[in-house]
Amino acid sequence: MLLTDFTDYAPDPQNRLFRILFVCHSNMNRSKTFENYFKKNFPRLDVKSCGTYEGVGTTISESLLEWANQVFVMDISQAKIIHECFEEHYGKVKIVGVSDQYDPGDPDLLALIKFWIDVYEPV
Repeated sequence: MLLTDFTDYAPDPQNRLFRILFVCHSNMNRSKTFENYFKKNFPRLDVKSCGTYEGVGTTISESLLEWANQVFVMDISQAKIIHECFEEHYGKVKIVGVSDQYDPGDPDLLALIKFWIDVYEPV
């Protein structure tokens, strides 16, 4: 399924938005940049982000994972945490594969996001 295929998806008849959760370690760089990019470029999607570390940004929780239709983790370490701590939601997880080397809004990270959407077909 292409990203554009689910912009009209209606999991809830009263809320026509598909709910995406982006996860990284601290919810400051990668996942937050993905969230901001998607909110700006895909307004029909309901997007949130979180991190696996407590005390920095929004921390991953059962309620966030329950809320999401799809969960995109930045690397395999977040997938492992979800598998170990929230196994019932692991079926929603897909790995993006972006390393933790970017600052928020970094042009190189934005280029990777665009590539991921346009070429990699993330969904």
